[in-house]
Amino acid sequence: MIYGNILGKNQIRILEKLKNLPAGTYLAGGTALALQLGHRTSFDFDFYTGSHFEPTILLEKIKNAFQKVSVERVVKDTLLLNVDGVGFSLFFYPYKLIGRLIPYKNIKVASVEDICAMKMVAISMRGKRRDFVDVYYLLKKYSLAQLMKFTLKKYPAYQPMIVLKGLLYFEDAEDEDLSRGIKIFDPDFSWKEAKRVITREVEEYQQVLLNPI
Repeated sequence: MIYGNILGKNQIRILEKLKNLPAGTYLAGGTALALQLGHRTSFDFDFYTGSHFEPTILLEKIKNAFQKVSVERVVKDTLLLNVDGVGFSLFFYPYKLIGRLIPYKNIKVASVEDICAMKMVAISMRGKRRDFVDVYYLLKKYSLAQLMKFTLKKYPAYQPMIVLKGLLYFEDAEDEDLSRGIKIFDPDFSWKEAKRVITREVEEYQQVLLNPI
């Protein structure tokens, strides 16, 4: 199921006009996850492709299709733009997909399994508050063991303890507002409760690792 209501009218208009993206391009990141969980709004379009691409060619196509395009970065296999007020990025990303792509409008959306794995690795590097919010809602659907399974399936060489350590490091997120006006639809959401649940799940999972049956 896709929760199109998490997008604003301008975002929907942009998706409907996006065409001629490189072969194999898919949407991931917070917006792609929110489209499938329906838990919050999200403002940027983070695209990835497993194929190398020439960003200047795509940039010209986007400029021809949209009125206001400002360029943030253009290098080989990387394109960062602001398109009619919406952040747009496309990166070459060589990691395999572990789930099926989901068609939506003119694009393909990465599976929850793939987004989860990418999100867990991002948190292990430096978690933003919205990343922890996403994990909290993922834990309503999956166990932490399942989330770790997705992560290790996508990134076999990744160390589980690095991910677990990142999940318990809230300091950087503490001083951060729920950035850029993101709205969480759950009226009962509590940042304190989110931290409590994540901490409990990590501690229980660590006990399983230390005391396997």
